[in-house]
Amino acid sequence: MSAVDNLDGGSVHELLLTESRGVLIDFWSPWCGPCRTLRPHLHKLAEERHADWRFVAVNTDDHPSTAEAFGVSALPTLVLFRNGEELSRLAGAVTLSSVVAKLDELTAG
Repeated sequence: MSAVDNLDGGSVHELLLTESRGVLIDFWSPWCGPCRTLRPHLHKLAEERHADWRFVAVNTDDHPSTAEAFGVSALPTLVLFRNGEELSRLAGAVTLSSVVAKLDELTAG
């Protein structure tokens, strides 16, 4: 398994019901410049935070209904869950520092 697993809609919903760690879903698209900029940083962060967080990615071009089901209207959108419940969401030109701060906040809380 890679640091960030690529999933489709059914797999995402199943994961949210079964994963004991927090889950960060990265909704992205290959044509999205900010998505391409953020992705390598998310992969590195996933390796560093694997004890507390499971990182997954959903390509919105391949799975538009999944993006719609999660209310994604901007890219990239990062949605953070724990125990199947949405805890937070970051959308648009997301910075690595904002992701780290949010993970720190949610891990501590």
